This record gives sequence, C-alpha cells and structure tokens, in this order.
Amino acid sequence: MKQLYASIFQIRTKRLSLALAFLSTVFLSYGCLTTLNRFSTASHEPALWVGVILFSFCIPTVLGWFSSRLFFGAFFSMTTAVFSTLAAWATQSSSYLLFILVQAALCYLLFRLDERKAAEIIIRNVEIEKAINRKNDMEIAFREEGTSISVLFEKYTSYYNLRSLADDFSASLDLKDLSRIIVSKTMQLIPQGQRCALFLAEPRDGQLSLVASTNLEGEEKMKAKGGDLFDFWVLKNKKSLIVTDIQKDFRFDLQKTAATEPARSVIAAPLAYGGKVIGTLRLSAAEPRIFSTDELRLLDAISTLASAAISNALLYQKTEELAIHDSLTGLYVRRYFLERLIEEHRRSLITSAPLTLLMCDLDHFKACNDRFGHGVGDYVLMKTSDLLKDKASHGIVARYGGEEFAVLLPKISIQEGRFLAQAIRKSLEETKLAVRREMIPMTISIGVASVPVDTLDSEELIRIADRRLYEAKAKGRNRICGGESAL
Repeated sequence: MKQLYASIFQIRTKRLSLALAFLSTVFLSYGCLTTLNRFSTASHEPALWVGVILFSFCIPTVLGWFSSRLFFGAFFSMTTAVFSTLAAWATQSSSYLLFILVQAALCYLLFRLDERKAAEIIIRNVEIEKAINRKNDMEIAFREEGTSISVLFEKYTSYYNLRSLADDFSASLDLKDLSRIIVSKTMQLIPQGQRCALFLAEPRDGQLSLVASTNLEGEEKMKAKGGDLFDFWVLKNKKSLIVTDIQKDFRFDLQKTAATEPARSVIAAPLAYGGKVIGTLRLSAAEPRIFSTDELRLLDAISTLASAAISNALLYQKTEELAIHDSLTGLYVRRYFLERLIEEHRRSLITSAPLTLLMCDLDHFKACNDRFGHGVGDYVLMKTSDLLKDKASHGIVARYGGEEFAVLLPKISIQEGRFLAQAIRKSLEETKLAVRREMIPMTISIGVASVPVDTLDSEELIRIADRRLYEAKAKGRNRICGGESAL
C-alpha cells in the first residue's frame, strides 16, 4: 500500500512539474517578446531584462526534465534556443546565443546526474538480488538438510514433536536467545541428560566459549566455560561423539577426564556454519550408560537444525555489524556515531560526568590522493584508523566523512581529551609511510570540545569541535585547538 501511495504521489508530482514548466515557458515567452518589442538602442535596460528572462528559461528545462527526462528537457531547451536566436537577431547582439550553450550545459549536467542515479539504482538492485540469492541458497540448504534427516524424524515423531523444532529455532535471530532456546529444547527432547551446553569457537584462535547451558535443579553450574577434551575432540574430528562411561573409554586420558565436569556419560554433536565446524552441542549425565546411539542420532538431528538457525543468526549479526561499521576502516559510521553521541550525552547530563569530543581531519589528504592515487589514500586512512583505535581504545571512534574522524570520550575531561589529541597528533606525525621510496608526510588537525565546559547541548558540542578543527586548519594545520584555557 505504501508503494502504491508513493507511485501515485510521484505521478502527480511529475504532472505538476510539467504543468509548471509549460506555464513558466508561456510566461517567460511573453515577457521575452514584450521586452524585445520595447527594445531601444538608447536604453540598455530592456537588453538586460532579455538576458535575465533567457537565463530564467532554465527553470522550465529543469521542471520538464524532472517530469519526463530527456524529451521535455530537450523541448524546453529548444524553446530557449529559439528565443535566444530571436533576441540575438532583434538586438543585433550575438551574446544572447551564449544562453544556448547554458542550456546545453544544463542538459548535460542533468543527463550526468540521471546516469549517476541510474548507476546507484543498478548497484542497489544488484545488492538486493545478491541478498535474495543468498537467502534462497540458505533456504535450499536448509531444505536439503531437512530432507537428509527426514527418515530419522519419522522414527521419533511418535515420541517427540520434532516438526515444530525448526519453527522454535527460527523464533529469534539473536544468538544468545537462540542458544538458550536450543539447549532448552534439547533437554526437553532428550530428558536422559542432566546437563546441556552449547559452545561456539572463536573465529580467530578456535577457542571454545560457553554460549548457553542448562541443567537439572540441584546440579552445580558448569565450570568449564571454555569447553573440555570431549568438545575439542568433536571440533577436531568433525563428527559426533558418544561416551557410555568416561572412566572406561580408552580414547581419553583418565587423568584429564577426572578434571572435567562430574559426568560419566556424554554425547556431543558438531555445529556447522559455512562448511566449517564452529561449535558443539553436548549432553552429559552423572551415571554411566545413560545414552545410546538412538539419543546420539536424535542429537545429530537437533544439531543439524540448530546449525542452520545459528547460521542465520550469525549472518544477521554480521549484517548488523556491517550496517554500523565503515567497510574500509572498520570504524563506526557517522549515523551510528550520532546515535551513540545522544546516548552518552544523556548519560553525561544525568551523572554529571564530562564528555569530550575530538573532531580530526587529515592534512593535505586531497593532495596525497592526487599525487599517489586513491589506493595510497585508502592505506593512509586505514593506518590513521588503526592509530585512533589504538590511542582511543576506551572511546567511540568513527569515520565522520571522507578524511574526517570523530572520537567521543565518555567520562574524559577536556584536559585529558587535549592530552589524548596531542598524543594522536604526535604519533601520526612520527608515522613513517613510504611510497615508491618517497616519504608521505602524515599530519592531522584536531578540534576539542567538552561537556560541560563548552556547552550542555550535543549538537552545539559538534559545532564547537568542528569550528575549532577549522581554526586549527587556518592556523597552519598539524595542531590542536580547544581546551587550552583548561590546562
């Protein structure tokens, strides 16, 4: 319905623009003819008015272009050409023919803007199509996994309602909530287990971390937050594990098993994402010979559905992260930074804690881009971003736009903020970056502002810091403005 209203509004707007274009053309044509009729060599006032009217013909051209693009844009441009020629003939002055070039330049500009807009639309459509394709691929993979275990599902439908398990897992895209649902449902479907735990591996080092766990009442809380030898066995071998009695299983060292959780029976299944094992789903019991291969097959079925649900949650989490992080530098984007500024500003006013803002801008960055190319410029931006993240690790660092960065420092006074800004400036100045055996000078200008020293308003805080940044630029760059009086 919203799309229908938007389409109707767009059609009506175009019609209105076309009507205004025609009306303005009639009005301007009349004015041009009347002025030319009064033209006198003794007075230059009518000649000036003719120029103004001919330039005003740009208005119907823009309106016509907005209405029907090239057709009416060209039509109104031709109208200008006719009247420009007429004015040149009537006044015996070829200078009016320049308005034909003005119209041509205007049409070219409008055409280029249309091309750019069309390219952006194509790019967005391609991205949407890719997202749809990924979604379809995931749905196909999910259906294929479901088909492969359908025989196993049929065996247990008389005891467990596994058909609704996928719906339960798809109820949440939040990884922590989903993990709690998975362990809770697993305990319900395999009641022989006394404790259920879900571990996920860190992408960088492969270390396991406990995401969710549940146990029967009276049981102690799980101690091995980083997993134990059974979980790492599943992670390494990429297959399910059943241990009927830990004290009699020759595959594991008895001394190491004694240091694990107080359990005698264990079953565990791998969790997969993107073709890799990223975690484990484990059930344990204090007595031996509690689980059989039937429970292990059921746990395999649950882990298969859980893997698909976790894949969706991780993909959603990744999408959320991409929405708030700059793709080149990894810093926060401006929109998210402004949201965090509002939150921290409110917290600062409530707690009476200081809040300091650094507005930073690389010096002579355009010259660097022009001389060494955009690849080197991107590298400079990434090096600067890494330095800012390192120096202001306790703050909120964002790429504010182009080569401009913003650093928000909660609970940091303006004096401390200025000291940090000085450290950033000095470190960047000392950074050695060579391209084709030529050193690239890297300097930065910084404006500092703080709540409550400079203002109590968040928008005014940005304006003050920005104004001081430009003041630092005007004073010769590679310097800091703001906070001097507080030292």
